[in-house]
Amino acid sequence: MGKAFTQEEREELQEKLRRTGLKLLAENGIKNISIRQLTGEVGIAQGGFYTFYKDKDDFVEDLFLLRIREKTDAMYEKRRETLTDPRGFLIELLYGEGMHLKQNKAFINSESDTISFFQNNRSDRSFKLYKAFLGRMMSFWEENGYRIECDVEKIMSIARAAGIMFINSELIGEEHFADIYRVFCEAETDRFFKCEKYEKR
Repeated sequence: MGKAFTQEEREELQEKLRRTGLKLLAENGIKNISIRQLTGEVGIAQGGFYTFYKDKDDFVEDLFLLRIREKTDAMYEKRRETLTDPRGFLIELLYGEGMHLKQNKAFINSESDTISFFQNNRSDRSFKLYKAFLGRMMSFWEENGYRIECDVEKIMSIARAAGIMFINSELIGEEHFADIYRVFCEAETDRFFKCEKYEKR
């Protein structure tokens, strides 16, 4: 029978699993994350992993959600910097998040393991986090003098469409991909997001 962890030990070990998992994900990609290596680096028995997670997919999903929460929280802390150009912020968010994932080793395949992972009914929770973040940002902009019109569902669909582009990036050509993806982000944002500063009287 495995060791029973105290609540404090559980929290510490789960944090170690997550931080070690993020490092291994960046180094090796999804397919090559090994529970044996992970638990060895953390210093627990392999069976201890299943105290926290149902399986490897459950763990990887938790890592992606953790990174999304951390990144969106950090962006929200700097929200005042977006007041000069909400449109530009949204374009840069779509472009930057997409290119970061594409450049991650998990994407160095002709068919992305990460995209495949999320296509298997695992994208809903991550998109809910981004939708909640976008909602907070729009409320902030409106409180600070902007009229905002935004079809949030269609903004989220831009990210889904980007996944198709990433999978087929070799057809576009790596030397052109970044420029084409930026134009795509700009054009699609302008279709579904409008903001106008109130005139001072």
